[in-house]
Formats: sequence, C-alpha cells, structure tokens
Amino acid sequence: EFVFLIGPSGSGKSTFMRLLLAEESPTSGEVQVSKFHVNKLSGRHIPKLRQVIGCVFQDFRLLQQKTAFENVAFALEVIGKQSDVIKKVVPEVLEMVGLSGKANRLPTEMSGGEQQRVAIARAFVNR
Repeated sequence: EFVFLIGPSGSGKSTFMRLLLAEESPTSGEVQVSKFHVNKLSGRHIPKLRQVIGCVFQDFRLLQQKTAFENVAFALEVIGKQSDVIKKVVPEVLEMVGLSGKANRLPTEMSGGEQQRVAIARAFVNR
C-alpha cells in the first residue's frame, strides 16, 4: 500500500511524519501505527515500528558516506537481518528501481533521480 502525504507549506506534513516515525512526541493525544502505541514506545522498539513504515523524504536522507547498496542495506541492518539475507534482497530491490548497475556509487556520484530511487528502495526493502 502506498500513501502520499501532500499539502501546502506549513500544514504539518513533516510534523505528522515525525510523529509517525517516533522522532517527535505529541503534545496531547495518542499516536498509533499498526499495533504500536508510538508515544509509549521504548527506544529499542522504534526500529520495529519503522519496519512497517517506508518513508521517502523530500531530501531523501541518504547516508552520504555509504554506497547505494549500503544505504539500502542499512535499513535491514538496524532491524537485525542476517548478512546473507541482506546480500540477497538488496540487489533485488536495487534492480526493481533500475539501479542494479549503480550499487557501488555514493550519493554524490548519482543524479537526483537516482538518489530518489535509492531512497525508494530503502523504504521498500522491509516489505
């Protein structure tokens, strides 16, 4: 399932996403994503929450010192996936977004569109 969050500048899109991803706490009320009560979540459970949400930000939030492969793999590493799984799945997802030949490139060596596809692959890899 894909959901696109759009709206005018200042309407709360970024705040909403920070709440969903447990990057920020609500001033009132509750935030629930799937089975997770986000505002009651301990720090060690946040990676599990983020496993059910794939998010592509406007600035992509790529790790500049990591290759396309490593950026996508990082999403699996933080949730404890085994290296053999990572080595199998990451190339498949990079191929799906048309970047199989660019796995060893750093973000600075890719176009904006290619960087966006790395971010999409990273968001999708947990599915």
